[in-house]
Amino acid sequence: MDSGAHFYKTDLQVHTPRDTNWDGAGAITDDERATYAREFVAACRVRGLQAVAITDHHDVAFFRYIRDAAVAETDDDGKALPASERLVVFPGMELTLGIPCQALLIFDADLPIEFLSLALTALAIAPSDNTAAKAAQLKKLDIMSFVDLYTALERQDPLRGHFIVFPHVSAGGHQSLVRKGFEKHYVSMPCVGGYVDGQLPTEPKAAGMRTITNGQDKNWGNKPLGLFQTSDNRTRDFAKLGADATWVKWARPTAEALRQACLARRSRISQVEPGLPAIRITRIEVSNSKFLGPFLIELNAQYNALIGGRGTGKSSILEYLRWALCDQPLATPDDDLPDFQQRRVSLIDKTLRAVDANVQITLFVNGTEHVVRRHVDGRILLKIGAGDLRPATEGEIRSLLPLQAYSQKQLSSVGIKGDELRRFVHLPIQMELDALGSKLTDVAARVRATHDALREHRRLLKETTVARTELQSIEQQLAGLRKGLKGVTEADRTLIGAQPAWTEEQRIVERWRKEVTTATTELREYRARIHRLPTPLGAENGVAP
Repeated sequence: MDSGAHFYKTDLQVHTPRDTNWDGAGAITDDERATYAREFVAACRVRGLQAVAITDHHDVAFFRYIRDAAVAETDDDGKALPASERLVVFPGMELTLGIPCQALLIFDADLPIEFLSLALTALAIAPSDNTAAKAAQLKKLDIMSFVDLYTALERQDPLRGHFIVFPHVSAGGHQSLVRKGFEKHYVSMPCVGGYVDGQLPTEPKAAGMRTITNGQDKNWGNKPLGLFQTSDNRTRDFAKLGADATWVKWARPTAEALRQACLARRSRISQVEPGLPAIRITRIEVSNSKFLGPFLIELNAQYNALIGGRGTGKSSILEYLRWALCDQPLATPDDDLPDFQQRRVSLIDKTLRAVDANVQITLFVNGTEHVVRRHVDGRILLKIGAGDLRPATEGEIRSLLPLQAYSQKQLSSVGIKGDELRRFVHLPIQMELDALGSKLTDVAARVRATHDALREHRRLLKETTVARTELQSIEQQLAGLRKGLKGVTEADRTLIGAQPAWTEEQRIVERWRKEVTTATTELREYRARIHRLPTPLGAENGVAP
């Protein structure tokens, strides 16, 4: 795995059976605490959590059990997990300050356990008996500002630079810093982040809190904060654990990493799971190079940068990548631009062909691994998923794994070339464009079908209107003819007047006949099925079934 920054699903306020507000049975002996710690780590895995902070009120005794359980965790085969895959466990405490306000104090995940007692000393917290079921009764700290809190902790050399404080900033909470009259504490504090119990509020009543923490309120110093949703879990069934998590991006789990995440909160903190690119390169491997020798580079799924002085090989690595993925360089017929294709050919010939090398690129396309290996002798091999490496063409590679790459001078010429400008804009969003094109085709077909149905409806409506007019005319003519009949006796008139009733009766009789016919047919079919049934056991001897 690369050593760059990645997003981690975190819950930075979790309590243990030692907490004064724990709800449920405690854990007193070492075995009981170790058992709870193993259950806790397993529960984190079930909920997809990758990092937690153990933040009992004014107490750090239980942390070591959780850390030991995380270190001892194994995979399905019983093998120890690599350090990069273990649950990250930050030590910490939930503090009740004299401001009054609550805050989370969080230390580096790898801070030695013996240094945690220094925090108790710095904050004048009397250590609780570690063998007791719970920590001592909570007492408000005599700390009246966050500046005083930082000053007290930084007096301890092993803690300086290895802790961070997040004040409680829930909307309307009685221990929240975001309350009327607390503006001066907010403006003066060195904190760059804050936490809420549960989910970040979105309802109108929380608009003021969001305006403040977004840095949009002058009365609160226009000071933005990175915000963390937390579960405040304090029950043995882990009902709330990870329910309201926050994704935080870091390379190493330290307090400084959390501080940097807060300073870049829009790109490094998220309350919803961040999505990774659909197509991403994860690995570049060159079997040999006359210039750089054999090398392998693991790439981050989100951002990568090659940094080095002139002539150190940055451009060579990128050209190897472009060559392996069969990128077609932008044609540059202008005299003032170099021939990039010729430069690449020269680079491949001088550095790869001379040592009969190949370049292998590993990519993921919508979660499926693809491997492309290109040899200097012209062979191109492609492996998709669990399949085997097979021969492929340049066209296949370009179609399946589109690459967009430009050198500095090439990029400056994109804006004046229509085809390249269209490629530059469309390629990163080609899948979205294809999906929109498909939707547009479907919508157009539905619009045409709806229009045709509307035309047919209007035609039928027009015909219905004409038919009703004709029927009304015929009925009036018929009534006039009946009245105008001459030489017809009164008995005949009565007979003629009864004609509509006879017609209705005739329709009823005709319907009954059809129903009788249908019933008769169904009865015959039923009798036929009865006759086809097998003879019941004993019936041939005169025994009734």
